[in-house]
Amino acid sequence: MSLPIENSECEAIENTDQSGDHDENDNFQETIGNVIQHAAEGVTVGAIKNAAQYAVKNGGRSSNVVSVFDKTVKSSLGNPKWFARVDMPHGNVPFHHINVNKAITGVKDPHIRISPGAAAAAGGAGQVLNVVNKAAPLLTVASVAYEAYQIKECLGKDIENHSSRNTIKRVTTTVAATAAGFTGSGIGATIGTVIFPGVGTLIGGLIGGVIGGIGGGVGSEISSEVILDTINYDIDYIICEKCQQEFQHRRYQEGYTQKLCPNCR
Repeated sequence: MSLPIENSECEAIENTDQSGDHDENDNFQETIGNVIQHAAEGVTVGAIKNAAQYAVKNGGRSSNVVSVFDKTVKSSLGNPKWFARVDMPHGNVPFHHINVNKAITGVKDPHIRISPGAAAAAGGAGQVLNVVNKAAPLLTVASVAYEAYQIKECLGKDIENHSSRNTIKRVTTTVAATAAGFTGSGIGATIGTVIFPGVGTLIGGLIGGVIGGIGGGVGSEISSEVILDTINYDIDYIICEKCQQEFQHRRYQEGYTQKLCPNCR
């Protein structure tokens, strides 16, 4: 026969369950927020990388749909050479196609056949990519400002808690996400070039930057947490003033003045 539970005990159990659900919800929201933040870091890196190397131009000659120019390869006049171009049917090529500049790739122009729909989509993508390229400096400023603000917040929290772990983790994660974003952007650009030279190169760079940013940022958060936990960085073991039991105290989260274990608070 089960014993009745007093109302106060029922309330305590209910509050504990609600507290656990609240913590899980907070953790989930924090995780989603971190993923979005690292994705933003990655797409910013991809945009910067694209803007530094490529320029996009819609139209031109009557047959041109969109052209991508490589700023790192100059003509005799000092102008960027075209890298890849989407053209409508013309001359001896009676179908929509992609031209690739042999002077840059070292490969004879293959005149890659594409559908009229793909050519139109490439033209629309070119307009978007041109806007992203122009916005890259603003994205960079916004990203740097946001990261500086986040680091400042972590530094303030660490000063208050007599710790340094929050700042170290934040800086490490930012550096890792940025570095992985650059690497991912390069890989994505290579894959994009294989699939659709020119427009695909830039799209691949952006997607690769996002994937790299998320992977590098989240991976760094997990690994740095494990490493810092292993060496007990900013983690104290304190004797509770009430129950006299030793408990683990994460000073960087809870502050340095806590003297009671979780059960006695």
